Amino acid sequence: FSANVYTNLAISSKLQGQVTDALLFYKKAIELKPDYSSAQVNLGALILRDEMKIVDEMNSLGMSKADSKKYDALETKREGLYREALPYLEAAYASRGDNPQLIRKLMEIYSQLSMDAKFSEMKSKLSELEN
Repeated sequence: FSANVYTNLAISSKLQGQVTDALLFYKKAIELKPDYSSAQVNLGALILRDEMKIVDEMNSLGMSKADSKKYDALETKREGLYREALPYLEAAYASRGDNPQLIRKLMEIYSQLSMDAKFSEMKSKLSELEN
């Protein structure tokens, strides 16, 4: 199969709720075509699919000791998603460096992971694109 076929299988799997299969198909597409930015972006987005649920849960917590402990666990989980998605999004940026949406997502991740130099680099790139 070609990288395009695996990407289509990934999209179909995702639509059917088969996230594990979708992840595997995207990874296979990227293995066949390492600079396939569309598959890289889609894989990154799929990895980050639960990000907002985690943030909403974090925001709903109170100030008790148990809530603080749960908050820390959720924050660690969210950072894990960022670290897992980051290589794919960075690879997509390498071939699609003029995509403001991708740059904004990288800025957000770099900010959350305290990667200040990379955040500043993306901020400058976004400024260049918007001017």
